[in-house]
Parts: sequence; structure tokens; C-alpha cells
Amino acid sequence: MKMRKLLLAGLAACITLPAWAQDLVLGLTHAKTGRYAGVGVGTEIAVDIAVAEINAAGGVNGRKIRVEKFDTGSEARNAQVAVQRFAQDANALGVIGPFSSQEAQVGFAAGERLEIVQIPNAASAPGLTKNLKWAFRVTEDEGKQFARLLKTMGEKGGVSNRTAAVMFPSDEFVGKSLAGWMPNLLESNGWKMVIPAEGFPTNATDLSPHITKLQGKTPGVFAFAGLPEGTAKVMKELRRQGHNSVLIGGQIFADPDIAKILGPDGEGATYVAWYWWDTNERTRSFERKFLDEAKKRGVNKTGAHHVDASAYDIVYVYADAMKRANVTGEAAKIKAERLAIRESLRTTDVNGVVGKICFTKENDSELPAYIIRIRNGQRTLLDTHAPQKCS
Repeated sequence: MKMRKLLLAGLAACITLPAWAQDLVLGLTHAKTGRYAGVGVGTEIAVDIAVAEINAAGGVNGRKIRVEKFDTGSEARNAQVAVQRFAQDANALGVIGPFSSQEAQVGFAAGERLEIVQIPNAASAPGLTKNLKWAFRVTEDEGKQFARLLKTMGEKGGVSNRTAAVMFPSDEFVGKSLAGWMPNLLESNGWKMVIPAEGFPTNATDLSPHITKLQGKTPGVFAFAGLPEGTAKVMKELRRQGHNSVLIGGQIFADPDIAKILGPDGEGATYVAWYWWDTNERTRSFERKFLDEAKKRGVNKTGAHHVDASAYDIVYVYADAMKRANVTGEAAKIKAERLAIRESLRTTDVNGVVGKICFTKENDSELPAYIIRIRNGQRTLLDTHAPQKCS
């Protein structure tokens, strides 16, 4: 009997929990494939960089962060599947994502039911977090940013012809949303619409009928509410028909690759983003790390997108909240620790590469606006707007 007890004790001493059982798990709902892949491909890279940095520095509360990943294929319905998997199967403490505004609408509803925090790095349609308890964002409101862009265009844009036109992909949620209020913002800022907002199907190959509606009235600014690839198609036809309008746009096409995608048609294009790579040494360091890692993975990027910068910062926001909440990641405590993370997020004060991150009463961030203009095929900083205070 004594020998049996010794053998059992020795066996127990040799059994250790696998490393993953000790980890603090976060879910990543991203758009690695599908229509948003062009702007979503860097999210995973940025998250992995942040996780590696935090773990190399000792992790959080002595435990490492581990990320479970789910590619939605840019389909909104898959955002619900992702959060269910993270909450019910992976014992995740929180989720980075969903990616797009439409995905967030679906994913947020599921997250409220499952009681798990989700923080998107790209979803920026106005009002997405309103009246929700578990949804936060490290993004900036599209309407607020476009208004800042128009302020700069009025003061520094160099456009004397104060007329405008708006085009958008009619089958995209974000494009339709932006086109709903872009004309009103333009007119309230002193720009006269030459035609009503014009929509077209994303897969349309002939855009000449849409541009022809300008009827020779070249607008001073041409606002496009869509992704970079759609922008290129529209601008090609606009230039072919002889219009020299200045292209302006919100955050949806604030891609560092936009100059490369548009080519000569993009000269003078002006857009708004909440991240600028050359703001300080920290942003420059992140930019270098991002480009190095992207190159290793065979991803050819001009620079980090502002959604990449937010993805990086969101990992640090979670790490800060988990540290202050004394999170352990133990399965038996998962529900209580998810709640503790949520409450910690309400008092977030983190200096990130997108600026100081805090959350308003509606769980939204207040981020800066960088007005960027393409000159000689390069991104240049035209203007900066400071963030509002969190309240």
C-alpha cells in the first residue's frame, strides 16, 4: 500500500497542466478574406506583434496572452458564429473585432446575449455602441471625421469651386450608410451638391452612365463612400470624362496603399484617418515593426492602416484591463472575469499608437483626425485635428 501511494504521488508530480491551460485567451474576429481583405489583411499582423511584445515582457499577471482567430470571410453573419465560438468553446475573456460595421451589428447583438466584451478595430459607422453594455470601440465615428475633413478642405484644401458630388456602392452597408449623410454634411459646410448621391453595384463594369449624370458640371470635390478598389474604378471613369475634381473620402478608403491603387488618377486625393505613422517615435517604431512582419509574411503594404494601429492598441487595452482586474483566465471564473474586464475598460487610460485611449459613456473612443493628401504619389500630412475629451 505504501509503495502504491508513492507511485501515485510520483505520477502526480510528473503531470503538469499544458501551457495553453495557463493562458489568457482573446478571440480575434477578422476579415482576412472576402471584400474587406484588402484593408483587413494587416489586422492579424498587428495583433500578433502586440501579443509577442506583451508575452516577451512577462505577459499579464504572470500569464501569457493567446489569441484564437476566426476569419469571417467579410460576411456579417459569420461574426455571430465567431463570438459564439470564442465565448462558448474557447473560454475567451474578450474579443478583438468584429471588423466591419455590418459585422459589428450582428456580432454585438450576440455578444450582449453571451456577455463578452468585443472591441472592433475598424467598425466606425455612427452609433454602433449606443445603449450596449458589452460593445466598445477603438475607432472614430465616420461622421465626426468627415466633418473634420471638410473643415480642412474649406481652410486649406485649395479648392475654389465649392460644389460637390457623392458616389457610393449601393450594395455595401457602409457605403450606403455614409452616402446617407455625406451630402448633408457637405451642404452644411458650404458645398453645393451638383447631383444627388449616386449609387452603383459593386461589380458594375461600366460606370460611364453614372459619371455622365454630372452633365458637364465638374464638381470641386468628388466624395466617394467605398473601399479603395471601388474608388479606383470610379476615378478612372471620372478622369476619362474630363473631370478634374479633387477626390475626398472618409476613413473607409484611408488605406496607405491608396496612392498605389489609384495611380495618377489619385493625385491630390484627400482623406481622413485616425493614425499617422510619423507622429512620434512610438508610431514610427510600430510602422517599422509592422512593415517588417508584413514582408516576412509575404504581404506587400505601403504602411500600416489605421485599423492595423487600432488592432495593435486593442491588445494593450485588454492587457491593461486584465491586469487591473487581476484576471486569471481560470475556467471556473470566466463569467466573473469577463465582467471585471468590462468594468475595468470603463476607466481605461492607455497611451497607444493611435493616441490616448479612453472610453466615453457610450463605450466609444475619442481619437484624432489626420487629414492626408496624395502629392506626387506619396502620402503627405495636410492637417491634424485633436481628439475630443472622453466624457
